[in-house]
Amino acid sequence: MDASEREGLKEQLRAIAAGRGDGIDLDSADRWVIERLTDPVGFFRHLEVLIPADSILYFEGCEIVPEAAQFYQKHRAANAVSVVRDSIFPVPEIFHVTFTNEMLQGLMDLLQRYPLETCFRHVKAYREEKLLFTFHDAFDGILFFVSDRLPEESVSAFASKFGATYRREANVNKRDPEQLRRILWALENPEKLRMNWPWWKKAIFFWKK
Repeated sequence: MDASEREGLKEQLRAIAAGRGDGIDLDSADRWVIERLTDPVGFFRHLEVLIPADSILYFEGCEIVPEAAQFYQKHRAANAVSVVRDSIFPVPEIFHVTFTNEMLQGLMDLLQRYPLETCFRHVKAYREEKLLFTFHDAFDGILFFVSDRLPEESVSAFASKFGATYRREANVNKRDPEQLRRILWALENPEKLRMNWPWWKKAIFFWKK
């Protein structure tokens, strides 16, 4: 990480620790956890089994190709709300998209023509200002978290499409702005702290849920 990138990371740490980048998060008391979802096209093909038709999809990424960005803009949701972002640095591109069959067909076409990371890195869904699911590092072996506001019947039906297992657990949110402030302090005072990891890896690892 060069000096410019280091300053950019520090700026974003200050902003997020101060609450800029905040928004709705998975706030249900419990959550459903589905494992081993690795098929992006299949995921969106069957997503209507899991979430209501009037939901909004949230896409976040740092390497989004112009065609994907234009597609998201074409299907932009009119009633979007702020959603807590997963990426700290670089600053990601963020899109709120209406959940329709036309949009899903177009998205699956994009995913068949472009690498996943150039379409999005993290994906979430919400409805009536309540987050329905969050998928950090989507399809990269990371667990898929679903609000327990969605019925088990829907979760079970969705998981069965992939032969995946699911479980219910307490919703433990690990986001803590104080941890960000500590990382910022370490960046500003490297001579006072020994650490083998590069600073940006420490920050990004922390912000995963």
